[in-house]
Amino acid sequence: MANGEDLAAEELILLILKKRTEKEERGDRPTRVVLSMDAYRRIQQYHAELGELPKSIDYITRDSIFNLPVYIDNSRGCDVE
Repeated sequence: MANGEDLAAEELILLILKKRTEKEERGDRPTRVVLSMDAYRRIQQYHAELGELPKSIDYITRDSIFNLPVYIDNSRGCDVE
């Protein structure tokens, strides 16, 4: 499965959603998103370029994606635990 190293921000976001959904379908409860600093920065830059979004549809914050806290680990590009 892709680890996110060479993905665009939009692809990273889709990968996070896919991994979260797969985990939920297996009956597991996702607890966090783990990103490399580079992947985190790409997502944050993309989010900033979107401009102001209504809170009801904004699923990215500085500290979370899809209501999961974000942790930085440079040994992994993109994972959902």
